[in-house]
Amino acid sequence: MVDIRNVVAGDAEALLALNNQAVPAVNGHDAESFSELLAMANRSWVVDDGGRIGGMLVVFTPGAEYESLNYRRLSRRYDDFAYVDRIVIAPTHRRLGLAGQLYDRLADHAAGLGHRRLLCEVNVEPPNPQSIAFHEASGWRAIEDHQHAPGKIVRFFERRLDVRLDRRW
Repeated sequence: MVDIRNVVAGDAEALLALNNQAVPAVNGHDAESFSELLAMANRSWVVDDGGRIGGMLVVFTPGAEYESLNYRRLSRRYDDFAYVDRIVIAPTHRRLGLAGQLYDRLADHAAGLGHRRLLCEVNVEPPNPQSIAFHEASGWRAIEDHQHAPGKIVRFFERRLDVRLDRRW
């Protein structure tokens, strides 16, 4: 049985490996910087499949001392959001609806905090067409493309919390 639960200290090594397998869709980390990321986050969840890590979601809300250029850009524009810093599903756990379940957990959490929207970004360059297709099919709306480094373009997405995710993925 797959369980979505809060991240605990014992997850760090497996989550770091999962994160770094997903580069360039997410930024790579070493053990120290990844530990700092998780400590700074408002909330992080893990997909636990009988002790095997099947995915994760790391979230920031307004006011974090997080230096991400994308988080900072969105923080200047919005004050009522939950920002998806990273969502990663292990290759062995894709197409099982887990990303949708993680996003539903996030939507409930964010709404409980009084936030009206979820925000994220997906790479356009380097390309991540599967993630773009997933977000578009799941009720996320593209709000802006932004180039923040040579060869690095992201598409920002918004999901209003009054729209439920489509479970086709």
